[in-house]
Amino acid sequence: MAEKIYIRNASGEMEPLAEERFQTEELLQAMIGQHPELLAGDQMRPGDPLRWILIRREMPIEGWAVDHLLLDQDARPTLVEVKRGDSPDNRRKVVGQMLDYAATASSVWSERDMRQVFDQYCVAHDLDHAEEIGRLRQDNEPDVNEFWQQVATNLAANRMRLLFVADEIPAELERVVKFLNEQTRGNLEVLAVEVKQYPGTFGDALVSRVIGQTEADKGRQLVARGQNPTLQRCTPAGRKALWSLIVAAIHSGAHIHRGKKGITISKYSALAGRWPYVARFGWASEDDDMPLELIARRDEAYPLPSELREVLQRWLDKFNGDNFVVEHTKSPKWDQGWVMTEDNFIKHADLITERLLETLNEIDGL
Repeated sequence: MAEKIYIRNASGEMEPLAEERFQTEELLQAMIGQHPELLAGDQMRPGDPLRWILIRREMPIEGWAVDHLLLDQDARPTLVEVKRGDSPDNRRKVVGQMLDYAATASSVWSERDMRQVFDQYCVAHDLDHAEEIGRLRQDNEPDVNEFWQQVATNLAANRMRLLFVADEIPAELERVVKFLNEQTRGNLEVLAVEVKQYPGTFGDALVSRVIGQTEADKGRQLVARGQNPTLQRCTPAGRKALWSLIVAAIHSGAHIHRGKKGITISKYSALAGRWPYVARFGWASEDDDMPLELIARRDEAYPLPSELREVLQRWLDKFNGDNFVVEHTKSPKWDQGWVMTEDNFIKHADLITERLLETLNEIDGL
């Protein structure tokens, strides 16, 4: 049975709008290309809603073509496949096809190729390349070269997002999407977006819903709401960098605790039978010149097996010799760690995240 929504007109009367399927996939594809906001980036990341620019429709990849190639404000490629809800391809075929695209993209596409394709798109649609990047980044004077370098970094790391879009997402596809999100770690995000249309007298109503988010996704949304003192004290750029690190940690199976003194990251260890404290990011003091602290471990407070202590010590030692941190001398005796300026954290966030993920994976391997 078709769903209905109601619109109240100026006289207070209710106008029922009945759901109507898109007549063709092409209609929905074109709508997504013209209005990427229909992908509901605010549902995917409430604290910092995702935005996109279209790089190309029907982007070639190994003799095939993905329906849309988009980039978000973090320069993360987003691959979109659009189907009607009653399409028989909305099951295994489209899932396998998308995973094939993801596995192939980093070796087939390059930052230079994408940039040239976007240049062509801008020329064809009378758009200014830099202005479009600025609109995406919400920056009047964006560093365009830096943005495209971020694209190259994300491609090299296979840091992508796969979106299945339809006017109805079958239960089978929802199960597969949730399973993939639970299995992939850090770099690959897989979601489905259901876009329903309700034609009316004064225009069509469109309602989007993100499907397939896991408990980890819900946890990162709580972090993103900005109610944590650590996030509130950060600059927008600092929040963005810390947010990215947190999301990567969650996808790696970490638990995030938002305390008054900082954001704590723990990872379950089968060897220890508990969730050892791995790191905390917070503010050392109100007036410290280098207030952002990275606490690496709490060994004496929580005795741990020697193999696990060695992993945590290696995490701490990864920063030995780095000129962007200094030893954290104000921490309790069982804490060991480093402090850095927020600017240095922003500059080196990718490196810090990489080191953290290496440590979380090591804990998994014990």
